[in-house]
Amino acid sequence: MSIGSISTALSGALTQTQRLAGSANNVANQRSTGAIPAADGSVQPGQTQAFQPQSFAQTAVTGPNGQGQGTRVVARPTTPAYIPEYQPDSPNANAEGLVATPNVDPVTERVDQISSLRAFQANLALIRTQDEMERSAIDSLA
Repeated sequence: MSIGSISTALSGALTQTQRLAGSANNVANQRSTGAIPAADGSVQPGQTQAFQPQSFAQTAVTGPNGQGQGTRVVARPTTPAYIPEYQPDSPNANAEGLVATPNVDPVTERVDQISSLRAFQANLALIRTQDEMERSAIDSLA
């Protein structure tokens, strides 16, 4: 039973690590630019594709009998992927002087990062508590 709770907490901690890393990637690339893609999503040769930000969600992992076995993170592309911005001097600018900037909201990303950090800390607290309980049980048997 204790192995299951530790395994679940570890999967939760890993999930939060992945959410935090993905959000940090979005923030790191929020000021990058690229060409505004055509209707089919392609850009002209020699132009840069705009960064595709992602949103992250935590989902439950269930076993064959429906029992919980932890969590995992699911990444989905942010829609719309970019916001047009006027930068006529950019090599990626179209005829109107527009480039594609990633659709990243720094406030939302920061809130997600804080949420991920707190959830990570909660998972670690569960692991510590389980460890203390097991040590206490072993000490009482010795």
